[in-house]
Amino acid sequence: MKKQLLAGTAIAAACVLVAGGAAAQDKKMMKPSISVNGYYDVHIGGILDENLDTLTGNDADTSALDVKTDAEVHFNGRGQTESGLKIHARVELEGQNQHSASDTGGDPIDEYFLSVSGSFGKVILGGTAGAPVKMLGGVSGSWATRVGDLLSFDSDDWTPSAAGNFGVLQHIRLDTGDTEKATYISPRCGGVQVGATYTPAGQSPAGDGNARNNVSNQLHNGIEGAINYSGKFGDVGVAVGAGMTMYRAGTAGGDDTSDWLVGGRIDFGGGFRMSVAHKRTTNDNEATRGQMTDAGVRYVQGANSFSIVGSHGEMEV
Repeated sequence: MKKQLLAGTAIAAACVLVAGGAAAQDKKMMKPSISVNGYYDVHIGGILDENLDTLTGNDADTSALDVKTDAEVHFNGRGQTESGLKIHARVELEGQNQHSASDTGGDPIDEYFLSVSGSFGKVILGGTAGAPVKMLGGVSGSWATRVGDLLSFDSDDWTPSAAGNFGVLQHIRLDTGDTEKATYISPRCGGVQVGATYTPAGQSPAGDGNARNNVSNQLHNGIEGAINYSGKFGDVGVAVGAGMTMYRAGTAGGDDTSDWLVGGRIDFGGGFRMSVAHKRTTNDNEATRGQMTDAGVRYVQGANSFSIVGSHGEMEV
């Protein structure tokens, strides 16, 4: 009896220790944490077309060799509620206060948002990209196959500054800037995921000044949507997606804006990936309508990656 009592006491003590450890682990998981990360990216490259006249109309040339830098510092706060909801707050600090010749003021803060995620999906609130950008990057041509610079972000670094309306087709993405938005992205079901975004204000103003939107002279009531699918068939991975954006023009004039995009990628065995995307801008203003096709091929071998990408756009003017 004494031995049985001692054994029972030992088992009970072990259960208490295990339960206490599990509770401590749960408490640790729910405790908010803050982390700091980011990146510093620098390139040196040659420019084949040194003439700026092509797009800007300026009688000027550029150097044949240039150095370009991009740097950001990211502050992340994470936590988890007792019910299991995951909370993520993020603020991005630009490493360069002046991003271009026209950006003389230099807002040092890039994106900022708060997200809440769980079994229902994810809700994102703040100044960040909408659902099409977040969901279609992995199927959009050079975006999905890039190594180093990304055409959708870094085209200004190596090509003449876009003049007029060429900027409409400069990027293979449905980007509406970092104006404050409300976005919902669903969980993946059978490989399918959907998302939607609502933006009270348009691309201008940036939205981080908390000023109310003047619908008489600004884009407003923006709706964005996206859907994607990813799956694997044997050794081949397949992903496809489509998205659209629509913004209402100011009541005092202007034109509504709208875009749509379709894209896909294939991952073959041996480290090969191919991706192509097509974007169509169907704005009411004929001078800002056009289309763009963007494609790329990437090969990964161990720690090394190689890619070839390109894009072609046409304006309807």
